[in-house]
Amino acid sequence: MNVAKLGSKEKAEGVTVEKINALNEIFENLISDASDLVKDLYWSVKMYLFFGLIMVLFGVQTLVYNIDSFQEQFCIPLFVAGTMLFAGSVQILNYFRLRKKYDRLFSVQDELKKT
Repeated sequence: MNVAKLGSKEKAEGVTVEKINALNEIFENLISDASDLVKDLYWSVKMYLFFGLIMVLFGVQTLVYNIDSFQEQFCIPLFVAGTMLFAGSVQILNYFRLRKKYDRLFSVQDELKKT
């Protein structure tokens, strides 16, 4: 009975060592590509602001272009404009949320660029 327990314990330790080795390899790759990763993350966060502003502008443009339709009580352009304004504002809010979340990482990257 002790031999069975010992064998399963060694097997579990072997699996743990394999997992640790795999994680070490992942972290080594992450460290070597960290600068590029932060740069990609920075521009990805900026895209939230860019596309959010474009959506808001398209929403406003839809409202302005279809102003006559609203007087005739066609609600589809109003719905489309409202959806675009809502989607744009959510994207802009996501930009500020992500910028706040990764601000420390971006500032460390900026400091490393200067040196």
